[in-house]
Amino acid sequence: MLVDSHTHLLRLRVEPEEAVREAAHAGVLAVVNIGTDVEDSRQGAKLAATVPNVYSSVGIHPHNAGAYTAADLETLAELAESPGVVALGEVGLDYYRNEWSGEIQRALFEDVVSLANDTRLPLIIHSRQAFGNTMACLGNARVPVVLHCFEGGEREVREARERSYYIGLAGNVTYKNSETAKVLRLMDPERMLVETDAPYLSPQPVRGRPNAPKNVVYTARFVAERLGIEDEELATLTTRNARNVFGLPLEV
Repeated sequence: MLVDSHTHLLRLRVEPEEAVREAAHAGVLAVVNIGTDVEDSRQGAKLAATVPNVYSSVGIHPHNAGAYTAADLETLAELAESPGVVALGEVGLDYYRNEWSGEIQRALFEDVVSLANDTRLPLIIHSRQAFGNTMACLGNARVPVVLHCFEGGEREVREARERSYYIGLAGNVTYKNSETAKVLRLMDPERMLVETDAPYLSPQPVRGRPNAPKNVVYTARFVAERLGIEDEELATLTTRNARNVFGLPLEV
């Protein structure tokens, strides 16, 4: 059984409950829904409190960095205490779209790192074309860190491994020119996660169609093949890792 460690249930074309049922039918034991702004986080916390096998994070995506306020951070702190909320994020830096200045993005990032230290919740990190600055901002983090949708090569993998960060592998690792696919064997197996980032980044077998939590099976199968292990072994490994980092009540 697998865990989709990063998905956006509120952005799918189907109702969250249906997506979770379809995922379960495909062998996905649980999903972690991700917050991207305060309202999204609030609705995600409601899902986690009411829908079986759904957990959630609360956070503010760097694309929304320019709109956040001190009151928003207070709301995140309150939501962090809700049943089923297991992490803070996604938060981080995005220099690809660069919708807000690096200074504004870093201010939000540093505030959420501080909040994570206070709440003791792990951090889910969005980092795009900003690895060096992301790692610098995480220097003050005293909680587990998940590098979501990891897009690094050998240098980035080694630095993440040195810090014992978790690496989230999404559908883009299955793409033809993925640098990350070439260095999977360098990763700490005890820090690997699989995710969809649905409805985005559909893995190769279903690329071109909206992604869904059930499709994490394709990414997991690809990673297992590259590592030379059985699908079931990879599923057990990554599910145990998800349980450990997010404190999920799963038996693995």
